[in-house]
Amino acid sequence: MKGGALASLALVVVGIASPAFATAQSIQATGTVRSASPTGGDCESKEDSSWNPRAVGAQAGPRGGDECKGQRGPTGPTGPRGPQGEPGEDGQDGQDGATGATGATGATGATGATGAGACVDVDAVRDNNDREFKAALTPDGITYAGVREIQNTTVGPWTWYDLTTNEDGDYPAGACGVSIDHQANRLAIEVITTGGEIWETFCDVNPGTPDTLTCNGVWNETVPQPNPGDPPAPLRTHTQPIRPMDPNHLPKTLK
Repeated sequence: MKGGALASLALVVVGIASPAFATAQSIQATGTVRSASPTGGDCESKEDSSWNPRAVGAQAGPRGGDECKGQRGPTGPTGPRGPQGEPGEDGQDGQDGATGATGATGATGATGATGAGACVDVDAVRDNNDREFKAALTPDGITYAGVREIQNTTVGPWTWYDLTTNEDGDYPAGACGVSIDHQANRLAIEVITTGGEIWETFCDVNPGTPDTLTCNGVWNETVPQPNPGDPPAPLRTHTQPIRPMDPNHLPKTLK
């Protein structure tokens, strides 16, 4: 009896509770349904479950919107320019180009005029009527000795001898004046340099028709060289000068 009564009571409770429970579940289910609207409801749950911000461009409609999102707003202004980056490293130097062809040689310029003050000199000697000797110093610094034959009114050509060709002749640098002398078929040619030094050389005269010269071009300094104050002053004597003698003191033989 007790067992059967409890079972019947349980059925009654279950029968009473079942409709109410079903109604409660129906109310609860109705309360959780969201209305479909562009700004909420299903759009929010849809966004939570499947919205991908990277795919917004693909989901957007022709004007940049869709059923859940509004139209895309205008593009914002361009942001400020970022700071300038660090300069890059220098590139490698390029290879040298090929050497160009040599240009044509220019024309030779005109010879300039001889400058003022060039050392030029000449001297001559004629000690008889059949020949003449001459020494010449040209602007290029060369000294020559020359000879020519003279027969009455016939004057022969000059024959010149360069006195600077001997490599061991010690020809003086800076020769600026010249002179010549002749005695006993021997010529003496002298030059003076810009430094005031006197040098001399000799030539032998070979009589003939015409006469010729033999010159070895060996130069030597004159010894001694001239110096300021030459000649030296004569030595003074310390003896008393001779005075006239008083006639009264002369010896009787001289009176």
